Amino acid sequence: MPLVHVHGIGNRAPQDPEHVAVRDALYRQHVLAALGCDPGKTQVWSPWWGGLVAEPAWGWASLDVGGMERLGSDEEASAAEAAVVDVAQQAGAAEPGRVLVAAAATSLQWAIEIICSSLAGTDDELREGVAFCGKATAYWAERSNNGGRGDGLAVFPWLAEVGDDVELLERLSAELEAWRSGPMPNTSDSADGWETFGAASGVPRAARLVLRRLNSCAAMAVTRGGAALLRRPTRSLALLLGDVMGYFAQRDTAENSSIIALVGEALEEAADHARQNSEPLVVVAHSMGGNIIHDVLSHFRPHLHVDLLVTAGTQVGLFEELKLFRASDRSLIGTGGRKVPALPNVGRWINVVDQADPLAFSAATVFAGAEDLSFATGAWWAHGGYVTSPHFHHRVALRAAEGQR
Repeated sequence: MPLVHVHGIGNRAPQDPEHVAVRDALYRQHVLAALGCDPGKTQVWSPWWGGLVAEPAWGWASLDVGGMERLGSDEEASAAEAAVVDVAQQAGAAEPGRVLVAAAATSLQWAIEIICSSLAGTDDELREGVAFCGKATAYWAERSNNGGRGDGLAVFPWLAEVGDDVELLERLSAELEAWRSGPMPNTSDSADGWETFGAASGVPRAARLVLRRLNSCAAMAVTRGGAALLRRPTRSLALLLGDVMGYFAQRDTAENSSIIALVGEALEEAADHARQNSEPLVVVAHSMGGNIIHDVLSHFRPHLHVDLLVTAGTQVGLFEELKLFRASDRSLIGTGGRKVPALPNVGRWINVVDQADPLAFSAATVFAGAEDLSFATGAWWAHGGYVTSPHFHHRVALRAAEGQR
């Protein structure tokens, strides 16, 4: 079964292969499994369109804001900066080796999300780590009724018995073994379904490597997070702005935009694969990827049929309100409850919004046929917390399985 992932702004091919491996393993374990695919025969297309945006003509010279004369006295500015850094350093001096324990006391699923987003190792080790996190998420969901009965120590009292992060991983592994070794959620596979993804007993090596990352970097990350209040322009932020403007500049200059061509070709290939194997076509688009997909399906490739479209943290609703799409009808506005008609070539559209994500917008308020679903990633930067969250994939898979058509 084919799935096409269209990334958002600020991505280049691929900057973080471990992130991509975890993301694709989660797709196979959850959404694709829920739709009845064989995990060993699935293919994930990922057109890396970011590299097609023009490079900066001055080599990022505009990022150099150091050495400027202050607007105000040096003494006042230095005192304010010192206060921020002091607070950040105090926050970063948390007890080492207990990052996961502290998170789990409030939410076990939060700790699982931290583990999954920090997995390291080879492709096989990453798949094993994802399977471990997926099974842990299913365990959490069943025991807590997806958080409805509470979370943390209130639901998992054994958390009070662990002393550090190493013990937490070992105890979580033991709890999973005692819980069940049955089929993966959202599937009707045999009891060895978890092992299909390498979910062997014990704590996988990829998860153990997380502890090294957390123990060496957690305090630094917190300190950097506080120091970000002293933010200077970064290449990452510049890429975010440049990718949005670069996409529209390309698209509106020529009908054969290289970005549209790349994404369109990936969709064509995946659609051909789906037709040849009588399988549904799934597209998942994050952030700016959702806007590109809407342009492709509504204007550039209207003949392509997508069975399930999932957008996460996207601006499709906002961009339609601003009439930025090639298919946008400027005469169609929201007066009298009118909405943009549903795309005839999309079977189902699920739009996921973390309400803590400043770049995520509603689609169902503007488009007929769109389903808006709220999901809290729990990530410090919510916009980047969707596609490597086991809980996100677990919930989307349940929705996909409920609404197959």
